[in-house]
Amino acid sequence: MAKITLRIVRKPNLMKKKHTSISVKEITKASFDTALRKKPSADNVTLDRGRINSSSWVKLLLLGTGAYGSVYLGTSKSKTHHTGDRAIKTAELSHASSLMDEGRIMIRLQSPFVVRCYGDEIAREGYSTQYNLILEYCSGKTIADLIEDNHGELLESEAKVFARDVLSGLTYIHDRNIVHCDIKPDNLLLSPTAVRFRSTGYLTKIGDFGLAMEKGSLEYGNGYGHKRGTTRYMSPELIGHGFVDFGADVWAFGCTLLEMLSGATVWGEYGDLAFDDWVNLIGHSDRMPHVPAWLSKDALDFLSRCLERDVNKRWSTHELKNHPFVLL
Repeated sequence: MAKITLRIVRKPNLMKKKHTSISVKEITKASFDTALRKKPSADNVTLDRGRINSSSWVKLLLLGTGAYGSVYLGTSKSKTHHTGDRAIKTAELSHASSLMDEGRIMIRLQSPFVVRCYGDEIAREGYSTQYNLILEYCSGKTIADLIEDNHGELLESEAKVFARDVLSGLTYIHDRNIVHCDIKPDNLLLSPTAVRFRSTGYLTKIGDFGLAMEKGSLEYGNGYGHKRGTTRYMSPELIGHGFVDFGADVWAFGCTLLEMLSGATVWGEYGDLAFDDWVNLIGHSDRMPHVPAWLSKDALDFLSRCLERDVNKRWSTHELKNHPFVLL
């Protein structure tokens, strides 16, 4: 095998393992709901078949920004239909093609384990025209926030609950020929729910379908030529050969579960790498993410089924749902 040289830049703020775990219930919850709300802008309008109407939504608070748009906490202007808060994902119309593609996929998905899309609108805001995607608001933040707030690994019993939710969501979208292509802790949103339904107090939902692809579509083609995703979570066949299939989501899910169980960033020992070095490390070497030996036997076996370099041997979500690690 050819020698692989990696240019490593050490990252000082990687999540570090802590020897003790605390319950999810003891972790401070999100504070979005206590933030001051902005007054609505008078110049927000919606374009409806050429007519200009008042906007249906008011943006209250910036929740975050990403490659394809910004996300705001929003609420309906309607006084007769109380819909509750929503997440408004927005981009300038001239740069909104990716967001529109995301909307076309999400509007078809209706699962308790996938962030719900309620529709979209085109609205003039100030001197620009915006495309707004109206999404379910999950006030519990994300799995990434949970791991960071915990300063270490989650309890295995709680990681199992989150894993079952994510597997249910992945099975649902895979059964509809959708490959997410960017499963990671930041894209797994937490929706608070009654403890009698979830011991963790949260229902986990898959969000951010900005990179998703539909098998059988013209864009998908034969599955090759699509290097997309977040590098450290990309599967060997995806980052090495640009091949997109359901197995890419399973590998990324395995990396995500590993972070939940270990409290450490996957591939964290390599720091930040240039893209070509990620390709060499994940796509063209025989190296594997570090899996702590102190995990339970079931956890170790489950991770080995997800983090299988050979995509043909990697388990599907249907097979993983019957693994002892996630069974009730």
